Amino acid sequence: MPNNYSVKNSLIKFVIFFIPFLLFSCTPDSTVVTTGGGGGITPVLQKSTVAGQVIDDLSGIPIDSADVLISGPSLSINLKTDTQGKFATEIETDVDITLTIFTSKSGFVTDTATATVVPSTTLNLDLIKLSPITTGTPPSGDPVSIFLSSQSTTSIGVRASGSVETASLIFEVRDSSNTPIDLAHSVNVKFTLLAAPGGGEIISPSSVTTNNLGQATVNITSGTKAGVVQIRAQIDLASVTIISDPVSVAIHGGLPDLSHFSVIPSLVNFPALDQFGTIMTVSVSVGDKYSNPVKTGTVVSFITTGGIIEGSIATNDQGGGTVNLISGNPKPVDAILGPGFATVTATTVDENHVTISRDAIILFSGIPTISISPSTFAIANGGSQNFTYTVFDENGNPLGKGTQITVTVDGTSVSAQGQINVELPDTQSPVWTQFSFTVFDTDDSTNVVKPVSITINSTGPNGISESIISGTSR
Repeated sequence: MPNNYSVKNSLIKFVIFFIPFLLFSCTPDSTVVTTGGGGGITPVLQKSTVAGQVIDDLSGIPIDSADVLISGPSLSINLKTDTQGKFATEIETDVDITLTIFTSKSGFVTDTATATVVPSTTLNLDLIKLSPITTGTPPSGDPVSIFLSSQSTTSIGVRASGSVETASLIFEVRDSSNTPIDLAHSVNVKFTLLAAPGGGEIISPSSVTTNNLGQATVNITSGTKAGVVQIRAQIDLASVTIISDPVSVAIHGGLPDLSHFSVIPSLVNFPALDQFGTIMTVSVSVGDKYSNPVKTGTVVSFITTGGIIEGSIATNDQGGGTVNLISGNPKPVDAILGPGFATVTATTVDENHVTISRDAIILFSGIPTISISPSTFAIANGGSQNFTYTVFDENGNPLGKGTQITVTVDGTSVSAQGQINVELPDTQSPVWTQFSFTVFDTDDSTNVVKPVSITINSTGPNGISESIISGTSR
């Protein structure tokens, strides 16, 4: 039997030999170290478009203001449909994404759909059809009335005007308990035009069968003329004909046409050359190529070579509009007509995107001046004397509308005939600056020199002026 020393010695030798062997055999051949961040390539995001449309599953009518929620990985987009039931959005991604589309609207069953969007492409979703929520109402009876339930717009534009050209009208048919008729009692509704401008208006369809809500939809599309369209909905039953009151849709005009574009100043003679802040108006009348008023809101701009003018207007329903011309600097000088004449220019754009304009010549008249010839005279016994006189402003132009010119002759046994009491019209013509009259000695029985005084007076919007000459008669 071995002693204790031998056993201990053998055990120490075993440990010294075996442990290094054990440690060496458990060490891996290589070590892999993973670190995060830094050194990676940033993905390039690309825009993708997602678009769709929501309609009523029963009637096929687009649903306005439906809520559309598009969700995906780290993505949540809320949208609302437009009047045509359409929606669209853009998504930035560098990989294909599976989207979930939730569509809801009060009164309809919520719809859920999925689709995959690919980077830098357009995803047109399948037509989304929402089913109306059934309320469990009892079946309807036979139809007894029809009325306009809704109308997409009350006015449309003429063909090729750039405005909306079609209006949708939804008529609803109800029974004697005022309940919309159901499919079991559906009827055919005919549509007719009671009145139209005659420009090729289209009503479509001419007849339609009511849906589960008792509704029938008709579209009216404009023609080439502005005016009012009246539409009637009619149901022909075996025992009775049901008719709606006529529904009106206005058709507004198209784009401006130079041949139907006019500038109309309220005055052609503006008595404000020497005044500041005096106002007169300038109007426009704008029609399209069919002689109809242009569409409401057509913009016309203005400039002037005299005073200042308001910059622009938007036309009204009659294709018209008015701005203010305000007297002030600069005082106008026309290269051909001379001092006092200004040009007001109105400008708009026609259907070919070409700028078109019309001008109006406006005379700014100033302070009145009077001259008379001859300036002295001696009328023979029983004789007469002819006089000419001019009344104009400092530029030799006629005075403004409403100017009163009077000739007064003071003396014994004398009288005057001719243009001795004149009222001026609204004019630019120099004819209205030159006048004449004759003074007669009415007593040929005496041959005595008598003093005679002639006064010419002008009063009106340009101011007051007076001229007096003296002479004799016998």
